[in-house]
Order: sequence, then structure tokens, then C-alpha cells
Amino acid sequence: MLRIKAKCLCSALFCAIAALAASSAFSATRELERVRIGYSVGGLIPLPVVIARETKLFEQAGFDVELINIPPTIAVTALISGDIQYVAFVGTAINAAVRGLPVKTVMVHNDRPLFSLMSKPEIRTLKELKGKVLGVATLTSGESLLSRRLLKDAGVDADKDMILRVIGNTPDRLMALRSGVVDATTLTVPVDIQAEKTGLRRLAFMGELMESLSGGLSVSERWLQQRPDQIKKVITAVLRAMAQARTQRPESIGLIAARWKVERDVAEKAFDLVLKTWSDNGLVTDQAVQAGIDESLKLAGSKQQVPVSRVVEFSFVREAYRELKAK
Repeated sequence: MLRIKAKCLCSALFCAIAALAASSAFSATRELERVRIGYSVGGLIPLPVVIARETKLFEQAGFDVELINIPPTIAVTALISGDIQYVAFVGTAINAAVRGLPVKTVMVHNDRPLFSLMSKPEIRTLKELKGKVLGVATLTSGESLLSRRLLKDAGVDADKDMILRVIGNTPDRLMALRSGVVDATTLTVPVDIQAEKTGLRRLAFMGELMESLSGGLSVSERWLQQRPDQIKKVITAVLRAMAQARTQRPESIGLIAARWKVERDVAEKAFDLVLKTWSDNGLVTDQAVQAGIDESLKLAGSKQQVPVSRVVEFSFVREAYRELKAK
């Protein structure tokens, strides 16, 4: 009888512990704050955000982060409406802020473009593109402006010396280059590496030649007012993710290979290129921001004066970086 009672007691105790554990797990999950971040699948610009989520750094900060694949222009609308809290697009956010929309960039993790200008194998230099066809997403897209700026620095005015052909997104531009519809186009990492493996030529990796605000975090002005505490914690998690990626190379390469579904050698080359574009502290100079503003104004054909303070708010990332360095 005592043995039976002991068994019952143990069974009851076990059930109680299991129930308590399940309750604690549920409570921990319930306590995580839901955060939605808009990003674009394809290139590696949102890699710091992906790393922060995959390595549970966001979770450690108290957030259940949902990454939402969304076109940049729609993302800004969703940001303002409150459907998402962050976007991993800096260029698009700056363009929106210049137009007077209530959004600001709070962190820049890619201060150089993560693009390559690719061409047919028989074209060996940028100067040889005179008289050729350049494929672009649109005439006003970020990659289009970058490729034209790169070519102009090399002595080729794409608007005068080349034929600009609107093709569409990255897969369409790659197809157009392979089929000979265009002679050159801009491809993002890691698509450029895969294209190079098939025989296409990399004329230049833009991240080695120019500055451009491409990857980072932007929020609505309303969110700046309502949740400054959350913004700082999210930025801290992303900074930690970048630091961790730099010191854990094999794991970072493995994540790229798995998440972007590329071969290990492609992931390794891609990671090396990504590191060349990462900001050390999540910040850029006012001059770099002003260059982005001026480019946006030129695109809009506007001559108005837009101060840097209208498009960025870097106080959070400065504080987060300072505290991480002090630890």
C-alpha cells in the first residue's frame, strides 16, 4: 500500500512539475513582445536582422520578431500605418523622408552598396560599355542610380553613352544578361557570385568603390515617440548580431548557405563581400546622409533644402554602441 501511495505521489509530483514547466514556457513565450520587420528576400542586405533572429538575440532582448518579405515602397506605407514597426530599407526610407513622409532611419548597417556590375564575358572593362545596353530595374531604382554613378566615375555617362533598358527585378535582369538582351546589369550578392560561376563577368564590386546608404533600420516618427525603449533594444540586438557574425565565420557562412539556399563556396564569398559593406558602429557621417538626400532630391527634380535631421535619428544607435563597447 505504501509503495502504491509513493508511486501515486511521485506521479502527481511529476505531473505538477511538468505542468509548471509547461506553464513557465507558455508564460515566457507570452511575455515576448511581437515585433514586425519588413525586408526584401533575395540579397544579403538584411543579413544582420536575419542573424539576430536566427541566433535568438532578439528573443533574448524580449522580442518575438517576424520578418516580413515586402516591397520597399509598400513597406514604407505599412510602417506609417503601424502594420510593421521597422523596415530594413535605408534608401527607400530616406526618399520617403525627403518627400515629407514621417519616417526616419535610426541605424545604418550597410554603408556601402552590396551590388556588382556584371556583364557579358567578352566585355572586360567599364569603358567598353560605351554604346552598349544597360539593364536596370527602373530608371529611378537605387541599383540604377548606383550603376550610373559608378559608370560616370569611370568616364561613361550611361544616360548619354549607353542605352538604358528597363527590365525589372534581379531574376529578370539576370535572365536578360544571360540571353543577351542587355550587355550589363547590376546584381546583388549572392546572385552576382552565382552569375560569375556561369561565365558572366564581374566588372566591379560597388562596395569597394563607393559609399551608399543601403541596409539599416528605419521607423515611423510616431514609433520614435511611442517606443524609444524598444528601438534601442532592437538596435542593440542587431549590433550584437554583427559582432557575433564577425567572430563566428563558419556559423555565419552556414546560415547564409541554408537561408539563401546557395552552395557553401558561394556563401563563403558572399560573406566576405558583405563584411566589406558593414558599418563598424551602425553610424554614417552627416556628409554621407546628405549625399543620399541630394541624390533623392535630384531624382525628384526638387531644389528644396532638406536637413539631415529630417531623415535620420542616430541617438539610439550611438547610445547602444557606447554601452556595448563599455561591457
